[in-house]
Amino acid sequence: MKFLKSIFWRKTKDRIILSDSFSLSVVEVIEEIDNIDSEISDDLFYEIISKKNITQFEANEIYIFLPIAFAQLWVSKANWHEEYNEILPNKKEVSKRYDETESFQIIIQIVKDYFENKPSRNTIIQIGGRSAEINAMNKLILEGGKVEDVKMTKTTIIR
Repeated sequence: MKFLKSIFWRKTKDRIILSDSFSLSVVEVIEEIDNIDSEISDDLFYEIISKKNITQFEANEIYIFLPIAFAQLWVSKANWHEEYNEILPNKKEVSKRYDETESFQIIIQIVKDYFENKPSRNTIIQIGGRSAEINAMNKLILEGGKVEDVKMTKTTIIR
C-alpha cells in the first residue's frame, strides 16, 4: 500500500493541477485589457492577472504564457519553437514542450478563439507586445529586416 501511495503522490506532486477557474480567469484578463484604451505597465498587467480568483502559480502562468500565445498567433509567419527552456529555482535547466504544458494549451486555445472573433488591435499589442520575441522582432524590423528572416531561439523562462 505504501508503494502505491508513493507512486501516486509523486505523479500529483510533479504535476500542478490547475483550478476550474483558470480558463475563465484567462478570458477575464483579456476582456479587462480589451476595455483599457491606454498603454498598460507591466505592474498593471500583473495586477489585472493577480486579482483574479486563482493561485499565485496560475497568475504566473498567465503572466508568462499569455504574451507568448498572443505573439505566436500575431506573428504566425515566424518559425516558432515547439519547446522552451525553464530554469528552476535550483538553477536546473529543463526543456519542455508547449503542447505538453497544460496551462499553455488552455491559454493558446482561448487566444485562438479571441483571434477568430474580431480581436482588438490595442489588446494584441498590449499583451503580445510584452513577449521577448515580439520585442526582438520589432528591433530587427526597425533595422530593415523582415519577419520571414527571423530565426527564433528557444524561449527561456526563469522560475
